[in-house]
Amino acid sequence: MPYKTPFRTPHTTGDQADRRARALTGALAIAALVAALVALWQTQSTPLGGRSYCWGAWPEDEAPFRRGDHDRTAEESAPAPGRPTGHCSLRWRGGRGLGAYEQQVDLRLGTGPRQEGERRSWLGELFGDGDTPLPDGLPGFTAASGAGALVLPESCDVDGRPSVVTLKSITALSSATMEELLVRAANKATRATSCTTLPPIRLHHDPSAPTPSDTGRHRCGFPGLVPSPAPAPGSPAPATGGKASPAPAGGPTTGPATSSDFHSCAIAGAQGWAARFLTTGRPRLVALFDGLTGDRPPAPGWRARGSIDAAGALVRADCDGRPTVFTMRSGPGRTRTRLDDPREAFPRYVDAVAAQMGCAPLRAG
Repeated sequence: MPYKTPFRTPHTTGDQADRRARALTGALAIAALVAALVALWQTQSTPLGGRSYCWGAWPEDEAPFRRGDHDRTAEESAPAPGRPTGHCSLRWRGGRGLGAYEQQVDLRLGTGPRQEGERRSWLGELFGDGDTPLPDGLPGFTAASGAGALVLPESCDVDGRPSVVTLKSITALSSATMEELLVRAANKATRATSCTTLPPIRLHHDPSAPTPSDTGRHRCGFPGLVPSPAPAPGSPAPATGGKASPAPAGGPTTGPATSSDFHSCAIAGAQGWAARFLTTGRPRLVALFDGLTGDRPPAPGWRARGSIDAAGALVRADCDGRPTVFTMRSGPGRTRTRLDDPREAFPRYVDAVAAQMGCAPLRAG
């Protein structure tokens, strides 16, 4: 009769149990470390370089912070692959005594509303503060009020709408600081979402470029858009030849008078700005207005598409082979005169800026 060895449960020695316990402890420690590193990354902290804020774009020892800032808090949701949106609300305190201050910066990544009316309002707010274009032709701008925006590459579009990084500071920051913050945040957003293979955005300031005029960005100095000075008593009125010819304005623009792809200015009123004008030929900024101008001219004789009414104007035209957008909005200081009535002022503005940008006339007459 064949002999069968009975099955026995292997005996585990004390040393084997200790080794297994140590291996399990080590595996758990590694898992805990990985989880901690992931959490550290998600909260934008780095164990060697200190903490960084707003998706990890702004290290604690660089702008917008100053030495001695404290009580920093951030509420944020970072963009990621498959999630092309994000926000960050960052608050901190600085200074002491009479020099103490509180600061808040809000950063967002998104595409803005889809519905036409809501999108027009959103764009009006986006381009609402006497904007200064970013250098190097970058598709963005900053404003003296502490606002700014930078449009991401086309590959980052969502449902056909450009993705935009927007920034708002309750206390105005310098243009150079705003530009740097926007570029860092935009680069972080493109890396986090993996939406482009293009190299990171770089800023290259031209030291010879003139600094925009702080007072000029709030005025439009084109003929027909400023009140004519009253003639001295007894002197004849100046001859105009029946029509003022458009001419470029130097100081009143938000950028150099020679800028060929961005112009912004405003007309002041007694109770705030009366009207704001904007023109841009930067392709990614123009794309923000896609679908809003229709396919009809605003009036007979126009070589453009769009609309002009009592509340504002928006037209899109071909300017020397380049799609260009011209806009106007009425504001709280509106005088209800020809100076800020879109039906009167906007055609004059378009004539002047088109000539400054080297465009052929966009309307007859």
